[in-house]
Amino acid sequence: MPAARPLLRKQPCNGARIQIRTAKTYIRPPNRFEKMVIDAKVQHPILFPFLLIGCFGSVSMLLVMAYNEYKKDKLHTTDYPIEVEERLRLALHYTHIQPDPETSAKYFMQAIQKAEEAGMDPFKPDALGIRIRFSQMMENFGHVKSAIEILDGVTKDVEQKLAEIDEERAANTGKPSEEEEATRRQLLRATIQTKVKVASLYESDYMQDRQTAKKILSEAVGLVVKETQDAQTTGFTDDNSAGMTAGEIAAMLSQMGDLYATTGEEANALQVYMLTLQPLRASCNGTRSCKEAQVLSNIAATMDQALKKPDAKINGRPATKSSLTAARKAALNWADQAIATTDVVNPEDRDDICELALLSAQMTRADLLLESGDKDKSREAFSSLLPTLREKNLTPLVQVAEEGLKRASS
Repeated sequence: MPAARPLLRKQPCNGARIQIRTAKTYIRPPNRFEKMVIDAKVQHPILFPFLLIGCFGSVSMLLVMAYNEYKKDKLHTTDYPIEVEERLRLALHYTHIQPDPETSAKYFMQAIQKAEEAGMDPFKPDALGIRIRFSQMMENFGHVKSAIEILDGVTKDVEQKLAEIDEERAANTGKPSEEEEATRRQLLRATIQTKVKVASLYESDYMQDRQTAKKILSEAVGLVVKETQDAQTTGFTDDNSAGMTAGEIAAMLSQMGDLYATTGEEANALQVYMLTLQPLRASCNGTRSCKEAQVLSNIAATMDQALKKPDAKINGRPATKSSLTAARKAALNWADQAIATTDVVNPEDRDDICELALLSAQMTRADLLLESGDKDKSREAFSSLLPTLREKNLTPLVQVAEEGLKRASS
């Protein structure tokens, strides 16, 4: 009997059920940003569309703003004619971005020429400003003489125009219009400011011509005096035909006083320093300032220097022992005022001017005490000053203080 054959059951084929996932059909896990978007969509189904709209609107607004700024840079936005502006931009580029004085000067000259061809009024601030910037460029590159020549040309042209205006006003009995007054005031202001700048250039280390600087600055001060009503009695104020503010007048007078003091004209320096105080205080609305402390300190130092001269004069008369004593006492008072002023200046307003004014006043005070014969107080003053002077590395003043201390200790 044949052996029984095992029953073989046909296994069901599961091939149709097997899912084959290829690289194209495999879904990767969402990244952090996608997960955040999905969560927002699920958790806030109503607010999510508004969020999308808001984001789209913000991006659109940023694009519009960026395009607007781009177009603004491309548009002509100054008062200069386009051909003048192009040359001026190039001149400034070769002044600050890619320094080249010769190329910058070439474009400044072209800008001035194009301004004339375009019919720009040469006495308006825009046209004058090109020439002023030209001189500044020359100064920045060390060509001080050329800068002075440019400013002298500006001054000459403006003064000639002022003379023509004054002649017309003298011939016309009618009252000048506000526009005419404004034009004359602007030209006067330009003349004064240009003269002050030229004086500063002559006084600089490049030129070191203080006599010429003093002459030109005196002319500027004379113009302010001429255009101020009753300047001798009421002093200097903002109410002047030159359009100068009290602060600007004070700065000019202080510079004039410094020139007199450094050229040995202490009497004139003191007079000018005294005149400086009134407009300076007016410009600060009566509050004490570092600049006031500086002027007070300069008054004391100038008096001290004048009293040391062999032929010292006090009020136009030869100094005597008693007058010297009284004058030194007055100078000490000015030094004390300077020190007191620095003490009451608001902390937020204090600057290097305050520090230098304080040191100068303290040095002058110590020297005046020594000259007055009070060696103990003088020695104490010099001793207290030396650490500060050494800390600030003010070598010349350290030497003066050490010499004073040596004399006070002898």
